[in-house]
Amino acid sequence: MPSNAMTNREAIRKGLPIFITAINMRAGLTIISPLYPILKEQYHLSSFHLSFLTSLSVLCFAGSAFLMPLVGRIGGTNKVIAWTLTVLTAAIFLRAVGNVPMLFISSITVGIAIAVLNFSLPVWVKENAPNHSGLLTGIYITVMGSFAALSVAVAVPLAEATSWGWRLSMIPWLVIGLISSTWWLIRISKAHETGHMEVSSKFHTALFRKPAAWSIAVFFGLQSMLFYGTATWLPTILVSKGYSLSHAGLVVSITGFMGSAIGIAAPHYASKLKNMRGFLFLMGLMISLSFAAVIFDSGPRLVIWLLISNIGLSITFPLSLLLTVTRSIDAGETRSLSIMAQSIGYLMAAFAPGIVGAIFDATLSWRSALIVPVAIGILLGLVGFFAGKSEKIAI
Repeated sequence: MPSNAMTNREAIRKGLPIFITAINMRAGLTIISPLYPILKEQYHLSSFHLSFLTSLSVLCFAGSAFLMPLVGRIGGTNKVIAWTLTVLTAAIFLRAVGNVPMLFISSITVGIAIAVLNFSLPVWVKENAPNHSGLLTGIYITVMGSFAALSVAVAVPLAEATSWGWRLSMIPWLVIGLISSTWWLIRISKAHETGHMEVSSKFHTALFRKPAAWSIAVFFGLQSMLFYGTATWLPTILVSKGYSLSHAGLVVSITGFMGSAIGIAAPHYASKLKNMRGFLFLMGLMISLSFAAVIFDSGPRLVIWLLISNIGLSITFPLSLLLTVTRSIDAGETRSLSIMAQSIGYLMAAFAPGIVGAIFDATLSWRSALIVPVAIGILLGLVGFFAGKSEKIAI
């Protein structure tokens, strides 16, 4: 059935493979942040070393763009996703059984694997259901966010449950990864997919001369800086404001889950707008104001401000991916625009956890450190006003 004849229900059913993939695409990163105090005490790691665990993975997100032509030789999009998901599962296993050096090595492997999946899922959507891109993007991003929130919620309780310590927190995601990757490998063995995922280096080079492409890349980078710069330290910040570590993880988890649930429909409806300029501008300001409130407030009201910030981040992330789909002409161009946006964007994001951590180390004040996301939120709104145009990027 042609994709333009699909109903929404049929498109959702067709998108099941990428929804299964999305379950695995954030927990490997987000599960580390609530464990920072435990890792710091057990291994005597500094704030810089802890932030570097997250930054390593995000740097791999950026650098993996150069691997995409090589990755494309594995096969078509389905085969690339299947084998990359298998590598991601193996990386989580190494983290669960390894020592401190293995923590950093597994962070690199997790980062590369998730980067390839980040590049591949928008392409899968463009190839299989281009006229339902907003719907499928919204759902798989929500799945990612929901399971990321769940990983944060269970990390500390599992780490404190047995003598296994923080390693037990990795086991549920190892099991989920094994099930998901096995399902994908069986699926591609039956499909007998031929061909390769093509990545056009010529088109990718041409994009660097397009201001519109740069606006999308910078917008992606700013929202990624906001997410990784805050998600890395929010449990620690809440502890400094009087929360216990387990309660801090629970608050971050619940607000993240609720933000994802509220933001699920945003790509579907935003894709119907004539342009997204005004909407993206308002989202940036909303995120900035919510983190400004976190600076000055305390107690139960912090849940409200974190919920507002998570709603904004849960909306701007899928819309940054959607822009690579809606502003490109075909799947090949989507690949190249997605690679450019994510490589530049994640390179920017890799510095965010370290910047926030360094400001805290220098001032011993989370209030000072939180000025960073407030400023980035304002920039996000300004850049979003330009990135949200409806015109296709001509090359």
